[in-house]
Amino acid sequence: MKVVLLTLCFALGVLAQDQYESANDNFDISEVIGNDRLLHAYANCLLNKGPCTPEVKQVKEKLPEALETRCAKCTDKQKQMGKALAQEVKKNHPDIWKQLVAMYDPQGKYQQAWKDFLQE
Repeated sequence: MKVVLLTLCFALGVLAQDQYESANDNFDISEVIGNDRLLHAYANCLLNKGPCTPEVKQVKEKLPEALETRCAKCTDKQKQMGKALAQEVKKNHPDIWKQLVAMYDPQGKYQQAWKDFLQE
């Protein structure tokens, strides 16, 4: 669901106390959005189809919690990056979007919460 790519937004964070670490909040999301090869590589990591960079591996580890909590521990910057990535993938890479949703939300239990989150 829309969440999945939200993961890429935290591209990036190691769990801190109340929020994910903001050390990578300066990550240039436009670099991923504008580069199909990079976007596919990140998606392959999330889908267990390819190797992971350390940043995306951290995202992958935090994804289940982020989905459950509607990204409650995400910084504002991470939420902004996640929304941008989710919108890009859903619109321009629907095949990847479907795979991510099937893997991370197969029962659709996060669908409404993430729909609301992405429209905030």
